[in-house]
Amino acid sequence: MTKKPSGYIIYRGPSLLDGKPIVVVAITKESKNSKTGNMIQTYILVDNGEMPVANYQSLADESICGECKHRRGKGGACYVNVGQGPTIVTKGIARGIYPYDPSAAARACDNRAVRLGTYGDPAAVPGYVWATLLYGSKSHTGYTHQWKSGKANHVQEWCMASADSEQERAEAKALGWRTFRVRTTEEDILKGEFVCPASDEGKKRMLCVDCTACSGGFNARKGDPCIIVHGTLKRRFRLAIA
Repeated sequence: MTKKPSGYIIYRGPSLLDGKPIVVVAITKESKNSKTGNMIQTYILVDNGEMPVANYQSLADESICGECKHRRGKGGACYVNVGQGPTIVTKGIARGIYPYDPSAAARACDNRAVRLGTYGDPAAVPGYVWATLLYGSKSHTGYTHQWKSGKANHVQEWCMASADSEQERAEAKALGWRTFRVRTTEEDILKGEFVCPASDEGKKRMLCVDCTACSGGFNARKGDPCIIVHGTLKRRFRLAIA
């Protein structure tokens, strides 16, 4: 019996952010992520034969991260450990363990929760790719930093606008976005916001797979989650948003 793949390539083509090659992999095996729970994880990667660490160091990650101020190569506070998940998946692509099969990936998502952009910004990917993947899914989460440039309008129905200040949240709301705001410990929770229940300050009372409040939408009548800055590079946050 042929072993079932642990994931599938669902897109290989130009980035919508800079036109350079990217590849997207949906990891469909069970996820043990302690914050999200058992969600399908999707990795948006630069498709140039280099490892993710080298790509952020050379700033080639613009293809997948666009204008995000938290890019590691620019001194940002990105919480993703690029040497772990993104590197493992990139090595798997090189070994050929992920077949190109968007339909099989979509079937694997039936009645499951999907995380858009475990690494990389979903706005780099054509909307039809996400629409296909999510067709039979139970729920999803997604975030984008590209909302200011207008390059994320095609994913607004699925993604939250990532906001890093009260001003950015106000700007995003004015453009019709729901927001997910990262805040410092000194900043208050704003009207219409609530503490992410999967966060430390939310007492980790609920996993993302069960909450799925971060499902995007056009100013839907839902609250906007917020979270205190976290990750190994959180000390860089204030400098990155200055």
